[in-house]
This record gives sequence, structure tokens and C-alpha cells, in this order.
Amino acid sequence: MYTNPSSQRVIECVREAIEKDLVPELQSETAKVTAQMIGQMLLSVERRIPVEQQWMADECQRMSTALNSAANKLQGHGTHSESLLDLAAKVQSAPALPELPDYETITNTYLDLSLAFTQSFEHLHALAGEGIQGAAEELQTLRAYVQLRLERDIAGLGAMEGGLLGRG
Repeated sequence: MYTNPSSQRVIECVREAIEKDLVPELQSETAKVTAQMIGQMLLSVERRIPVEQQWMADECQRMSTALNSAANKLQGHGTHSESLLDLAAKVQSAPALPELPDYETITNTYLDLSLAFTQSFEHLHALAGEGIQGAAEELQTLRAYVQLRLERDIAGLGAMEGGLLGRG
């Protein structure tokens, strides 16, 4: 008996209760499929919990590095360059993260960095459109991060037995 189970264990217990207690009692196929999908999503979260904070810390570092690089390389090209510098200044004020940061710090930092990172795309696209040297390369660096994020999200979906793809 757990007196203080981990979040991962709580999710596992909920998922097992859905599978063992709820699903057998459901009558409609729609309800059964929905319950199975809920179970699969819970399994994905259960498997992601042990690595999520490390992923987020890694991504915070990648976003910060990419934004600072873009801002430093593209200075002096007008409004969009200045906006990138402002976003980079926000990023530089983010706290340094320990190897395993506490949940509140990492989620707040991740949110702030994600917002600045997302906003930087507009400015980089504009600078690249103006033909500013280096802007296209910096845009590719940011896109590489987005690709990493997508790959990790897909890996999380792939961890689900059966997955959600193809269900509609």
C-alpha cells in the first residue's frame, strides 16, 4: 500500500481502474473506444513523467541558445532586430536550471521561453524576407528545435499501445 504514491503511480492506478472496472461495464462501442483512448493517453503521460522535466530543461537551454544567437548575429537591422534583442533580454533573465529543476520553476521558465521563442519567428521571417545575411540560417536553427520537439511529441504518442493515429 502506498501512503504517498508518485504521480506516475496514480496515473497507472487510474488507467488500470478504467481498463478493469469501467470498460467491461460500458455498453456502446463509442464509449468503449473513448475509454480505451483515455487509457492510452494516460499511459503516454505515465511513461513521459520520468523524463519530462529533463526534456523541458534541455529545451529551455536550446531555445535560449537559439534566441540569443539570432539576436546577437542580427543586430542593427531595424525594428525586427530590436524586437529580437528584447526577446533575448527576456530569455537571459530566465533562471539557470539545475540538472533536475523543481516543477514550478521548469514549467514557468518553459512557458516564458516558449512564448519568446514563438514570437521570434515573426521577426526572423521578416529579417530573412529583407535579405538580411544570417537571418535564414538563424531561422533554420529555430526550426531544428521545433523538429526536435515534434519528434519527442511523436515519441510520446508512439509509446501508447495502439496509438491514437487513425482513430476518428
